[in-house]
Amino acid sequence: MASLLSFHLLGLYPVPSTTQFLVLSPFIPRYTIHNSFLGVSTTITTLNYDPKSVQKTIPPGTAAYVQNVTINGVPSASRCHFDFYDVFRVGGDVVITLTADKAAADDCLGNLPESISTGGFNRAR
Repeated sequence: MASLLSFHLLGLYPVPSTTQFLVLSPFIPRYTIHNSFLGVSTTITTLNYDPKSVQKTIPPGTAAYVQNVTINGVPSASRCHFDFYDVFRVGGDVVITLTADKAAADDCLGNLPESISTGGFNRAR
């Protein structure tokens, strides 16, 4: 449970039985995860971070919704999720841009994360 809480605070949520992470609004503006086993580091930076976004009720006009995600300078295929193999296995930089416009951030702008409701799971990589 502690690892799930840690990932949630970092703005990521591991999708069970997959290598995917859901992207949420992080509780901190920037952090680096070091993978000593693979010898790589990944830095997650949140643009437009607003400390008011972590309140129980988000005040109007607060940037708290994911507008887009870039991985090593390339726009992600979805702003809702990314894959461990594309980020933490190779290292690099992930930029999560937040917006205050909740309606503009109301879909994934691409493919959905794997689940039973979206057609099942891919084969292992």
